[in-house]
Amino acid sequence: MLAIFLVTCLVAYAGYRLKSLTLSGAVLTVVTGTVIGYGFGWFGLYLLGVFFSTSSLASKYRAVDKAPVDEIVEKSGPRDYVQVLANGGIGMLTALAMAYTSNEAWLYAYIVSIAAATSDTWGSEFGVLAKRKPRSILTFRPVEPGTSGGVSLYGTVMSIVGAATIVLATYPFMTLDFEVTLALIALGLIGSVVDTLLGATVQRKYRCRVCGKQTEKQMHHGEATEYVKGWHWLGNDAVNFASITVAALICFFVFG
Repeated sequence: MLAIFLVTCLVAYAGYRLKSLTLSGAVLTVVTGTVIGYGFGWFGLYLLGVFFSTSSLASKYRAVDKAPVDEIVEKSGPRDYVQVLANGGIGMLTALAMAYTSNEAWLYAYIVSIAAATSDTWGSEFGVLAKRKPRSILTFRPVEPGTSGGVSLYGTVMSIVGAATIVLATYPFMTLDFEVTLALIALGLIGSVVDTLLGATVQRKYRCRVCGKQTEKQMHHGEATEYVKGWHWLGNDAVNFASITVAALICFFVFG
């Protein structure tokens, strides 16, 4: 465990130095990695590392072209502790459950939780770069890139690739037959779809009093934004946590 803790500290420090994590995000990354390592050993830490490294690269890919999206999304830039918890909190819970019950279904649920987080991240980070505007998953009308609830063909494909990347990354450590592999990828994608549906329906939205643009930010152009719709308490981080929870729970009941 000491070795896992030290490696997690090094990874978190590197993420902080590379500006992929805030200080609070780095601290919680150490906690998340240590707990996951406690439940799943080096395999758990390895899979978390695949998510963190690929998602960080995805967020930095063509960052200049994504600048307009920063005006819409609730948070941009380095991940803080809430974002780390939103993406890794369920992973920690599955690790603790695995440690105390030894039920292999928790291992599959962990894989799906990471696959769902990666699927959503890749879909968001790459989807905003699509040549055509995304469309609302509810009305199919064009929306601005970065709008929660918006989908595009390119973003959907990258969501599938993200989930598949995590599931296939398990191959050096465990044997999965073709049907199980497809099931885990599909469950990871379900997490991303749930995220999109929640983003389109109940996630809180605001409107800038200065430019009139709809945004997830509570401050825009230095002014407090006007509440438009959604549940006041349900921000993007809560949506991420809820969608990963749904995917992991479905996985547990399927494999349990």
